Amino acid sequence: MSKVQASVTLRDDALGYLEDYLRLLNGLLKLTGTELKVLAAFLDYDSRICATQRARKIVAEKLLMKNVAVLNNYVKALKDKGCIYKDASGFYRYNAIVSPKENITSIEFLLKGADD
Repeated sequence: MSKVQASVTLRDDALGYLEDYLRLLNGLLKLTGTELKVLAAFLDYDSRICATQRARKIVAEKLLMKNVAVLNNYVKALKDKGCIYKDASGFYRYNAIVSPKENITSIEFLLKGADD
């Protein structure tokens, strides 16, 4: 099997880094532009627990949404697409793939055919 490599530079600021990281994965995640920005904003606010009441208020204001109710539609979409999930305690958590670990130097995609 052959490998294809491409070099990508991520922005230095925290929110820009998160958005760039998520854009790289968006072929798998299939998020809209707004869903991507919402997820990045939640990750920037708290990288462990997603969509708390306080986080929703802050993210809605940051993204200039009319109110938190509008943001709730995006939270549902992120849940439906598997980017976040509810844990046993009832808190939303991030799927491991959307929460970048520190000091990432590369991302490797393994492509498998239907027969593999």
